Amino acid sequence: MSAIKLETFSGSHYEIGVQQGRALGELIHEGLRRVPDFEALKFMKPRLLPTFLFLRLAKRRAAKLLKDDIFRHYPKQAERLRGIGEGADVDMSTLLFLQSMELLIGRPTFILQGCTTVGFIPQGTTTSETIIGKNFDYLNDLASYQLTCRTTPKERYKTLGCTIASFPGILDGMNERGLTVTYNLAFATDELQCFVPLSMVLQEMLETCSNVDDAIKYLAQAKRGGHDALLTLADAEGNIRSVEITSSHIAIGEIADDHTINTNHYHTSEMRQYEIPHNAVYYGRGVPEDLVGVRVHESSEQRLLRAEELLKSEGEIDEGKIAEVLRDHGEDNEPSNLTICQHGALVSTTRSVIFYPNRKTIRVLYGSPCQNEYTQFAFS
Repeated sequence: MSAIKLETFSGSHYEIGVQQGRALGELIHEGLRRVPDFEALKFMKPRLLPTFLFLRLAKRRAAKLLKDDIFRHYPKQAERLRGIGEGADVDMSTLLFLQSMELLIGRPTFILQGCTTVGFIPQGTTTSETIIGKNFDYLNDLASYQLTCRTTPKERYKTLGCTIASFPGILDGMNERGLTVTYNLAFATDELQCFVPLSMVLQEMLETCSNVDDAIKYLAQAKRGGHDALLTLADAEGNIRSVEITSSHIAIGEIADDHTINTNHYHTSEMRQYEIPHNAVYYGRGVPEDLVGVRVHESSEQRLLRAEELLKSEGEIDEGKIAEVLRDHGEDNEPSNLTICQHGALVSTTRSVIFYPNRKTIRVLYGSPCQNEYTQFAFS
C-alpha cells in the first residue's frame, strides 16, 4: 500500500464539503465508473434486470428515502454533502446513492461480516492510557476509496478519523477533546424508521459532544437511522462504553476485566431480542454461493472468542499486543473471513486504526494489518 495522505478541511460545513469534493473528486468519479462491476452489486441486483436500469432505480430510491431525512435532521452534514457534490461535480441523486450503500450493506439482500474492536481502560495498559483498536472489514471493491481526514468546522469540535471518499460522515474517529467512536455493523430485525446513514450521526456527535456521557445522551435522543451497530465509545477521562443500537432501540454495555471487545453481535439481553437469531443461516437471493447455509453470526462469534483468548490473563497490554491481536489469523494461522484479520474473496480487512484519546492521536493503515504498517496522525 502507498503512504496514507491526511486530508485537512476547514470552514463552514459547506466549505468543508467543497474542499473534500475537490480533493477526492477524481477518486469519487473513478468509483462511480467502477460501480457496475462491483461484486456486491451483482449479488444485490435482480438477475434479469439490466445494470444500467438497476442503478437508475437505485439512485431514484436513494434520493426519495435519504434526502428529506438528512436535510431535516442533520442540516450541517447535509450542507457538507451538498458541498461534496459541488466540489466533485456529482449530482445529488448520485451522491445520495453512494450514501445509501452504507444502509444497504448488511441488510437482508446482502449481509456483510466484519469489524473487530478492542478497547482498554488506562488501568489495563502499560502506558496508563485509554487505547482503542479497530479492524474495518469491508467490501474489497471499496478498499481503494478510503479517506483519513482532519476537519475544523466553524464553532464546533475538530475531528480526526476515517471514512469513505464520498461520505460526509465518519466511520471511526475522534474529536479534539479525545472523544472516540468505532462503528461495527450489527444484524437486527428492526425496520428502518429514519434513513440517515449512521456515519453522519457519528460525525455530528463528534462535532458536538465532549465525552462518553455526553455522547450516550446524544445517541439516546438522536434520529439514528442508518444501521444497526455496536459502537465503542471512549474519552480522555478513561471512560469506555459499548453502545448497542438499532434505529429504534439502545442499550449500554459495561466493561469488564479492564477491556471490551465488539464484533458484530449484541451482548446485552435488551438488544438480543431484536437481533437476527444466532441459529439463522445465509440463504436466498443476494447471498454469495460460499455463504449459503453458513450461520450469520459464525464469523462474529469466532472472532470474539479468539480475541478473548488472546487477551486472557495478559495483564497490562502494550501497543504491540494490540497490533498483534488486530493482525491475528487464528491458532492455525489460516486467514479467512472467520479470523480477526480477515481475508476473503468479497470482504476483507481494508483498514486498521488504533486510537489514543489521551494523546489525541491515531495510527492508521490501509489494507491488511498482517501486511502493512501504521502511519500516525494528530490534531497538531
